[in-house]
Amino acid sequence: MSSEALGDRIEIPERWFVLSISYDCVLEAERCTEVMFDLGARSVQEINGKLITHLDPPEDVGDTLKSIESTLKMVLGHEKTCLDYSWQRHEDWSYLWRRGFVAKKISDNLVVTPSWCASPDHDAVTVLIDPGMAFGTAEHPTTRGSLRLLEKTVSPGEKMMDVGCGSGILTITAMKLGADNVLSVDNDPYALQATSANLRMNEIAQKVEVRLEEVSSTWLKDSGEWDGIVANIQSDILLSLMSGFRIALRNNGWLILSGIMVDEWPVILENARSFQFKLVGKDTELGWTSACFRSDG
Repeated sequence: MSSEALGDRIEIPERWFVLSISYDCVLEAERCTEVMFDLGARSVQEINGKLITHLDPPEDVGDTLKSIESTLKMVLGHEKTCLDYSWQRHEDWSYLWRRGFVAKKISDNLVVTPSWCASPDHDAVTVLIDPGMAFGTAEHPTTRGSLRLLEKTVSPGEKMMDVGCGSGILTITAMKLGADNVLSVDNDPYALQATSANLRMNEIAQKVEVRLEEVSSTWLKDSGEWDGIVANIQSDILLSLMSGFRIALRNNGWLILSGIMVDEWPVILENARSFQFKLVGKDTELGWTSACFRSDG
């Protein structure tokens, strides 16, 4: 899919519905974040004990807030919810998102930086990522964990897939680490728009296929054979895709999974092992787990 064709299909609203949810602990933050993604969030910021996201304008604000509050009470298991909202023009959002984004050194040899910042290490692999309406700017531990595992795992010439590509940060990093053929898939047109823009900025747009897909295990089984797959998405979705991952990977192929909270990790590990995946690498940061597996046999 070309970036021009993708752009023609996306209508950006004049203003965004800014939703804010306060939380008291890491577990509540995870559950509130899942609610936000279910509402259509492309990314979620954590600022001073609040989770903030930008959503398409709802038809009825009052009904929408009541519905969200009811969902939060059910998910959190208590009546106390601190929900707030505001409006932000798209132009204001585009400007404000730039503030606070700086170059980040992920490892000794990997740097992620927005286009307006210089890399602090000219000898490192540098990935240019501008913030947009998609998840993946190296601000979140799951992205950083995935990046560190990719750096240790990707081999030159490999064919791989990025499931839930978001901003395209993992796709671009894999390409710069030597992957030869990458398919980037997401079910969110905004994400694919961000991926396409970031691919062009890194001058590798012609080497990656970007596809709008609702990924399922059945779809994965029909997608071909891959040397590696990376998926930084919600744990419940990872579990539902495990059988598809297993069939889509060649023997000894690698699978990097992220988006896993520490308390969710035992279930993910047990499920992966049941599909003959062997754990070969693990990265933990701030209550989040990322892991690399190899298909066994």
